[in-house]
Parts: sequence; C-alpha cells; structure tokens
Amino acid sequence: MSTLYKFNKYLLFILFGFILAFLPACEKDDVKPDDPKSDDPKILARNEFYKLMKEWYFWYDKMPDVDVEDYDTPEELLKALRYLPYDRFSYIAPKTEFENVIQGKYIGHGFGYSFDSEGNPWIIFVFKDSPLYPEGVRRGWRMVKVNGQVINQSNIGTIFGESKEGVENTIEFLTPSDSIVIITTAKKEIQKNTVLHFDTLHVKGKIVAHLVFEGFREPSVNELADAFGFFKNVGANEMILDLRYNPGGMISVTTLLGSLISGEDTDNKLFFKYLHNDKKTSYDEDVTFAKEPNSLNLQSLIVITSRSTYSASEIIINGLKPYLNVVTIGDATGGKPVGMYVWYYQDYAFVPITFKIINADGEGDYFEGILPDAACEDDITRQFKDREETCLKEAIYYLTTGSFSGRKGRFVPQPLKERLTLEDEIGAI
Repeated sequence: MSTLYKFNKYLLFILFGFILAFLPACEKDDVKPDDPKSDDPKILARNEFYKLMKEWYFWYDKMPDVDVEDYDTPEELLKALRYLPYDRFSYIAPKTEFENVIQGKYIGHGFGYSFDSEGNPWIIFVFKDSPLYPEGVRRGWRMVKVNGQVINQSNIGTIFGESKEGVENTIEFLTPSDSIVIITTAKKEIQKNTVLHFDTLHVKGKIVAHLVFEGFREPSVNELADAFGFFKNVGANEMILDLRYNPGGMISVTTLLGSLISGEDTDNKLFFKYLHNDKKTSYDEDVTFAKEPNSLNLQSLIVITSRSTYSASEIIINGLKPYLNVVTIGDATGGKPVGMYVWYYQDYAFVPITFKIINADGEGDYFEGILPDAACEDDITRQFKDREETCLKEAIYYLTTGSFSGRKGRFVPQPLKERLTLEDEIGAI
C-alpha cells in the first residue's frame, strides 16, 4: 500500500480546498500478475486512483460497483465512480497545469465571457495582465468574430485554438459606443488578478464598499489588503460584495475575507467546519475567524451571486449568516457545499470530493445552490461600477429602501453546471 505524505495543510484551493499530498509508486496488488498492461503508467495510475477513492472519497460507500479492469485510464474510471447527481466536481488534471492554477496562472488571452439571450458573446471581465487590457478592452464589449469566423456557443471552446503561448487570434469587437475594433493578439501566460474592481458608493448618507472578487488565490492576500485598507480609511460601513464569477479557492483567503467583513465581533468564533467520510473523521476540523486590522465590522452584507458562484464564495455567504444579515441578489449559486484534497501521482493531480462544509449552525447541503433573496439577470452590457447595471442597481435599491424592487424570488434558476476539468476552474480564455 502507498503512504500519503501530507504537508502545509492550509495551502488549500479549487472550489474550496485540498491538502497537497504525494502518492509514491504502489504495489500492483489490484492487477493480475499476468496482466500485459500491469506496467502501463496509465493502468498504474488507474489502480492507485481506485485505492484513493475507496479510502478518501466522501461518498466511497455509494460508488457504483465496477470492474476496474474495464477502464484504461484514471479519467475513465472517475467517470464511472462519481456519485451522481451530487458529484459534479471531482476531476483529474495534469500536475504542472494544476500547480499553475493554484498560483492564478494559465495560458490564454486573459478575459472571461458570457452569452446573452440572443447568443451573442460578451466580455465580462479582463485581467490586467491580458494583452487586451492596454488596448482598452473591458466588460461590456461584444465579440463578433475570431479570425473572420462568427462566434457561437458551439465553437467558443475551440475557435481560439490550443492553450499554447504564441497562438494568435484576430478578434473583432463591438464597443459600447457601437464602433468596430479589430485586435490581433497572442496567447501568453496570464497572471490573474482576483480583485477585478473596487470602489465606494455613497447611499443614503452611508459609505458603501463595493468589491468585485473573482477568486480566492495566492495573489488575493495583497489585493484584499489594498482594497480593505482603502475601505477602512474612507470609513465604509456597508458592503456590496460581487462574487458572481468566483469559483472558489484557498481556505486561508476564505478565512481572511470573512474576517475582514465581520470584524471584532466574530474574532475566534466558528466560521465553518469540514466533515469527512466515516473512515476519516480524525481529519474533521473547525475553522475560526481571525483578527484583521482592516476589518470593517459589518452588521450586514449584500452579495451578488450567479450559477458561477461556488464553494469558497458560498462559504462566505453560509458561514457569515449566523453572525450577519446576509442578503443575496442575482441567480442561485452553483451549489458546492463540498470540497476536495489533491493527491499527486506520476504527472497526475487527483482531485476527488473528500469532505463537506457546514456553518456554525450546522447548515450546509445546498447542492441546488443558495437561492437569492432578490433575482436579477447579469447585465453583461455594463461596467461593474455602472449604477444602472441590473444587480448593482438592485443592491443600491435595497440599501436605500430596505426592500427589493420586485417580488422576492421571482425567477427561474439557471441549470446546474458540471465542473469536471481544469478549464472549468480557470473560467477564462
């Protein structure tokens, strides 16, 4: 049997978190001695992954019965073993690419996109490291063509070519002023910035902190320090936190953000806990709030959400609810009240669901997503700071009146999504 070597328990990431661990080569006790595939690296990885799932998978006792030898790779085996419909998240990725994502790096053009109801693709954010950023491309620009070809939901995944540095694309944009701009740009290694925007609003005599946060990653610590230092200095006493494009991330950053919001009243109190399967209860752990000098000590929080709001983002909402008045505006969240560790084996990163998360009141299991208190569509045609942007406008209305502009909960949630690849984690081109 292989031995797991765990280190740095709080280096946690990917739609909530994981423990980094290594799996050295194992005995081939799951393969028949005369099996001609017994020395195949993919078969060895498949066998090791199966051992891992039987021991650590949160739903190990609910996995389908399979003949492991029917599958030639660990990826194929994972598809067969996932416990449906709850596991929309376990995946396997190349180790090096996975490590880059931990650091907020990937190969691409450096922007996120979404489609409107008519099937038109829009830019929804641009990272500062993107070659498009100095060209002035921003949220609210519409993409028309790539290399002369019209973009649609069927070809968006392939039209920009492979994820390789130097791959060029000529993109035709329609700007908010209805002018056509054509830019030829090459893919490069992008360093994501996780704070996409921050500013303050003045609403009914109050200073409102406004933060658009894209992910809980290593660069987030310094970025949040800048944002909350500004909020603290100007005396912000309300907050609108936009998590609509935030898939989750590191537990240390989750605790940092929760503590910056809630402040002294929650110092050392239980933020959330994570629970493992009945074989691994010794790994169950409580996570408490920490003391932060730039905390805002808020009594209430407005969060803008979407189906792309997952995991650590959902922990912020669910974990703060026992202590603050948390109001959500937008669509239902993505529904990931579970998390994962990662194990490295050969060139693989195995990332299966390994624990679930509950708040101080024992609440969790929001697999269908956390429903919004007020529904609104993502207005992808407007900048984050535009007060006419639908969700921001609704948040301002609530701060002004204490109520919502429409009937509470009047909406049909977008369908739940699977997030089974590293590309799903990246969430950008």
